[in-house]
Amino acid sequence: MIRSSKTWQAVAFTAVAGLALTACGTTDTGGGGSDASGGDCDFKIGAMGALSGANASIVIPSVDGAQLALDQWDGGDCTVTLERFDTEGDPAKATPVATQIAGDDSFIGVIGGAFSGETRATKSIYQDGGIPMISQSATATDLTQEDPVEVFHRLVPYDDYQGAAIAKYLTDEVGATKVFVVDNSEAYGEPLADRVEETLGDKMVQRDKTEVGQTDFAPTISKMESAQPDAIMYGGYIAEAAPLLKQIRDAGITAPFIGGDGLYGADFGKAVGDAGEGAVVMCPCAPIDESSTFASDFEDEFGGAPGAYAAEGYDAMSVFLAALDDGARTREDVLAFVNDYTGEGLSKDIAFDENGDVPADQVSYWAYKNTDGKLTPEVEVSP
Repeated sequence: MIRSSKTWQAVAFTAVAGLALTACGTTDTGGGGSDASGGDCDFKIGAMGALSGANASIVIPSVDGAQLALDQWDGGDCTVTLERFDTEGDPAKATPVATQIAGDDSFIGVIGGAFSGETRATKSIYQDGGIPMISQSATATDLTQEDPVEVFHRLVPYDDYQGAAIAKYLTDEVGATKVFVVDNSEAYGEPLADRVEETLGDKMVQRDKTEVGQTDFAPTISKMESAQPDAIMYGGYIAEAAPLLKQIRDAGITAPFIGGDGLYGADFGKAVGDAGEGAVVMCPCAPIDESSTFASDFEDEFGGAPGAYAAEGYDAMSVFLAALDDGARTREDVLAFVNDYTGEGLSKDIAFDENGDVPADQVSYWAYKNTDGKLTPEVEVSP
């Protein structure tokens, strides 16, 4: 299903970083909360993603960002709670969560899914329930370009853009002519690597596949030794990237290592250790504007700097809260508001096209280099 055409409306954010407003929401870990029928404006918003496990650092900051937006919101007579659901990024675990949320009338929105696989598995459930979704980080191309549903929106561009940006970084910044491309055979990593391969053309020397949960990469390492690449690209998540990279370096292979945004987490530097020094992670997330109080507000509330997709989580919550400020009181009303939304966000100027994607003129990627265990911005790359 594709949205009908629409007229953009100028809407200002009501939840702005840095305002010292009274907190109107609290965080639950599931259950509780009043039913929507019990009050005029008493609702829940769900956040679904990997809140534990090796990839949690890619998700938790965005959910904390959403909580910060809620805490800074002056909701008036409205009460909103953010409920966190730990799916571990597993589609099988995400499906019953989506069913639970869809069956609870007090939920009027979902932030997520955070990963593409869980989003693919649940978006039809949310579509049937009429619950608007705003994903902070699910980037698989097919979610909007091959099988769109009206309720799904995302604040990040899809992987056709990311794959092209990674390939451009490899050729223009690294100067690579013999790239070894590896993916994790999964809904996010495989299509991303496909796009990198397509864009590189004859500058890709070899392609290989691994599996989610794999820890011994000897067959892949052997192929790398034979291919003698001048750069390595990996499509997947931190859990597998860390042992892969360590084994690459232990084998004496020194080619630059570049990964997609599935590696963009605060735990990346710790997970890869010394083997990850100089590794590069590409992400459609710009560094936080230094003029914003968001970073200091986030650190005050959560005890650390904002990590992966924290600004996007803040923006997703802000759009939902703006819907309530505008008078939306049903899922249908909230969905209509989100579909037509346009406004200035922390992460970018926000609008959604007919498939739920951000406009092409808002697509930008940054290469972050792992230096002394910390991902630091290196260069902006336009796909």
